[in-house]
Amino acid sequence: MTTRDQMDTDTAVAPTSLRERFGGIDTPAALMGMFAAMGVLVFLGALIGAGAGQLSFQMNAFDVEGNTVELAWAGIAAAVVVVFVAFVCGGWVAGRSARYDGGINGLAAALWMLLLIAVFAALGAWVGPEYNAFRLAGLPDWFSQFRPDDLTTLGVVGGILGILGMFAGGYLGGTLGEKHHRRIDAALLESRGLRPERP
Repeated sequence: MTTRDQMDTDTAVAPTSLRERFGGIDTPAALMGMFAAMGVLVFLGALIGAGAGQLSFQMNAFDVEGNTVELAWAGIAAAVVVVFVAFVCGGWVAGRSARYDGGINGLAAALWMLLLIAVFAALGAWVGPEYNAFRLAGLPDWFSQFRPDDLTTLGVVGGILGILGMFAGGYLGGTLGEKHHRRIDAALLESRGLRPERP
């Protein structure tokens, strides 16, 4: 029996034990999901920025120079949709890479992103605004808009909705990414005349 045959046999007869061994949070998969989501965010932001006259899109309460911008509900809604779509893509990458527990790994991708947003906001506040790479790149900079002197209701609501959209998209994308592996496991079981197990 070849190594590949042995792997197929193990996967076919004991998917639950494999899930116990290899399931849970897969940090490299979650990080790759975060970077994929970040890339989609930059790409979609550039596309929308190119058509700024026709599309309303407001990711943050501050522009790249740090000036306060007037937020509108339509702009916040567009930003939340963009963040959600980006993290569906990132969660999918995390779920496909991790194989098991895709939803958890999609959430982990969003958590890594939230941590980076907080780190760069802190660098911008304590060291200097030029160190806040997220603001300079037009990426989410929600923690910076929670400053007491610049606090606005729309800024806070927009930040909270963006964070919720990020986690919802990551979870959905992760579960969709994991489904590919579930189909493979089910096909392996069926090819051996066994009934697929329900996770």
